[in-house]
Amino acid sequence: MYFNNKGGLPVTLILLCLSGAVNAQTARHIADPLNLTTTLGAGFDADVLKVAGRLGGENQKIELNSNLGGDKWSLSYLYSPQSALSNWNLSASIKHGKTDTEIGRFNHYQYQLGIISEFNGWMDTAVFTEFGANYLSVKDNPGSDSITANASVTALKPWSDRWYNTLVAQGSAAIDGSERYETHAWLSLGYRVTERWSWEIRYRYESNQYESFSEEETKWGFAIQSQF
Repeated sequence: MYFNNKGGLPVTLILLCLSGAVNAQTARHIADPLNLTTTLGAGFDADVLKVAGRLGGENQKIELNSNLGGDKWSLSYLYSPQSALSNWNLSASIKHGKTDTEIGRFNHYQYQLGIISEFNGWMDTAVFTEFGANYLSVKDNPGSDSITANASVTALKPWSDRWYNTLVAQGSAAIDGSERYETHAWLSLGYRVTERWSWEIRYRYESNQYESFSEEETKWGFAIQSQF
């Protein structure tokens, strides 16, 4: 489960039922991005408390995160066919946020579509590659809307039945002539207390540029989650 770095005190609420038998998927690692099991989690990103949840089905899942005020939230969906004939998985998400800048606050929505592939790398490392497109809609300023092409790589390395590392690198750049670039990267160390519970500590770096506004920050995070 991944926590949105821009959230403020999120509280998760999931009221969507997915078709299919829950947990019919072949067993996957708790940190696997294609894991479809239902999970609940909470943690700290610097000094911000975050709560997240995921509802899983036979070949799909949905995740919802929201802060207490409801002004920063994200909703994501994954369809994974669970077929030996197909290694492609469809992802979709909507993210709403507010960004403070020198010229005011940006109230914006991001709509994203992507496809994810998986392969086994060196020393039993699972590697997930995603390509997609992201549309940014800025409230009260439609002239600032933009479309970016996105690419990300996630590497999951279990060192034992308990310990594991996750490395994520992702970037996006505008494809419509606007000035918009984003780079995110994080490295995490996780420990599975049991098959159902794990904790994870993460170091995150983010760099964003939107027209004349730019932002760069690093944060430590800690989270604990349970799957069912």
